[in-house]
Amino acid sequence: MATGYSAPPRSRPIGVAILAILIVLLGVIFLLGAVGVYFLAGFAAIRGLPTFFGLGGAVLGTVFLILALIFIGVGLGLWHLRPWAWWLLLLVPVVVLAARWRPRRLRPGRIAITLRSLVLVLLVVTLAGPLLVQGAD
Repeated sequence: MATGYSAPPRSRPIGVAILAILIVLLGVIFLLGAVGVYFLAGFAAIRGLPTFFGLGGAVLGTVFLILALIFIGVGLGLWHLRPWAWWLLLLVPVVVLAARWRPRRLRPGRIAITLRSLVLVLLVVTLAGPLLVQGAD
């Protein structure tokens, strides 16, 4: 009987678990949206509507499907405490901020989106960042 030493399993912090679950749920919502858009695009094609509706629906459904797979993958990566998932999770709000921030007039909605994205980045950095980076060692 071999009695080798095995390292104790890493515990998953509650903040990381909550983020992982929420991101996987968001991926499932996008997946359902992709299925719904594909269904509507097929229905439009069957009913004889212009090709734009079927083709546009197929493209939009594919975009939703790709986003769903990315979200589910990042959520599962966070669940398993993978450092790459933390970096991807940080990248999404930064890209959203960069896409939304244009030198136009500031509106309350834009300020709210910016503040929410900054709070998300701060939460991820403070809750998940150190633990995931330690786990990579």
